[in-house]
Amino acid sequence: MKTKIILSSLVLLLFSFLAAGSNDNETLTAIYTAGIIIIGIIIGIIMSIIQSRNESKRRKMIKEDEENSTDFDRRVSIGDDRCKLYFDASKKQVMIMRITTEGIDKKYVDDFEFPGKKLAKYNDGAFFVYEPKSRKLLCGTFDGFGVEFIGNYDKYNGVVTQDPIEPIISYLSIKHYGTFTNESSGLAILIDEHHGFIAAFKGIKPTYSFNYIKENKLPEKKGLESRVSVKSIGNYMFIMDNFFKVLVLMEEGNHNVFNYFDIIDVSYEENGNQLFSKSTGRTVGGAIVGGMLMGGAGAVVGGLSGDTKQNKEVKSMDIKILLHSTEQTSYVLHFMASTSPLKTKETADKTRYDEFLKNANQAKDLLSIIIDDAKRNAPQIAPVVSQPVAPKTSSIADELTKLAKLRADGILTEEEFQTQKAKLLG
Repeated sequence: MKTKIILSSLVLLLFSFLAAGSNDNETLTAIYTAGIIIIGIIIGIIMSIIQSRNESKRRKMIKEDEENSTDFDRRVSIGDDRCKLYFDASKKQVMIMRITTEGIDKKYVDDFEFPGKKLAKYNDGAFFVYEPKSRKLLCGTFDGFGVEFIGNYDKYNGVVTQDPIEPIISYLSIKHYGTFTNESSGLAILIDEHHGFIAAFKGIKPTYSFNYIKENKLPEKKGLESRVSVKSIGNYMFIMDNFFKVLVLMEEGNHNVFNYFDIIDVSYEENGNQLFSKSTGRTVGGAIVGGMLMGGAGAVVGGLSGDTKQNKEVKSMDIKILLHSTEQTSYVLHFMASTSPLKTKETADKTRYDEFLKNANQAKDLLSIIIDDAKRNAPQIAPVVSQPVAPKTSSIADELTKLAKLRADGILTEEEFQTQKAKLLG
């Protein structure tokens, strides 16, 4: 109670200084400013002391409870001083323990086994534990929790890869910078490669879930080794299935699934001006050769360094992905997580700008690798350039000229060129 009274008094004093700080007298204004800073420091110190004291008290309570309780195996656990989960293998039971300075509250979950550290995640008060054999997910916080059967959300629940592949639980931290306040939130994302299924969680039930591989293609994946890699960049999560050559882009409340071969260009734009571009070069005159996108990679215009001006106002920082699709021609990643323009002459704004630019650079590099991967692994299907009817001599010359141009443009390999040439010459 005394602590609350002291803090309330300091806050009132702080507002008093703020109200009085409008005085035109420069000396008084300087005194008020110094007073505000001192009060802010004092409040920060007091809060830090309170938090440290409460943490020590909670840890002591946990230790005493572990020493005095013998009815539950405590050797396997996740969590911190606010919330802990203990897994008893013999009982196939989970004990969820919520710890406050007032006491300890315990809840139990039956018929649930510990799946290993990789599938038992705890992040800032929230826990996500996935049992892949039963497809049950235990998730929640110390305020509340639930057990969900993931198969209920998977429309291809009965279709799996030939060999079991361990799922992945990853965490996407989302930040938003405002003029006066900064906000952050997070998504726990379950990637069940064995079922070609992904679910995002923000609370007890999935925020959204989807299958990223078609039902008839899923059984093609073989082997126990995972072919999925995950990377969080800015407010986006890049999930890459390198077997099926599929990129899943996750963000708060939304997702998109792309084939590697459908990504034909990636560019960086700042305030709408393009500062970088990399293209696959897989089209010739806008036409698709042989029904596949093939050819050489375009030039990379260095790393992202932004506009050369040191004093500028930045309103947008975007990575644009150009797609070979009539349904969705492009997709834009917004890396400026700020509600107001950034003025790089100001230290705080310059720091944010550098952070956003670093994220855009990482996304550019990753998408460039995907473009190169698609180029290397594109199926080599030779284009049909002749009819079965024997052509005239003049037509043969024309066709040879066309073949030579396709070879020069990188569309045909030397071997493909020679094969088509032999067919023409009979």
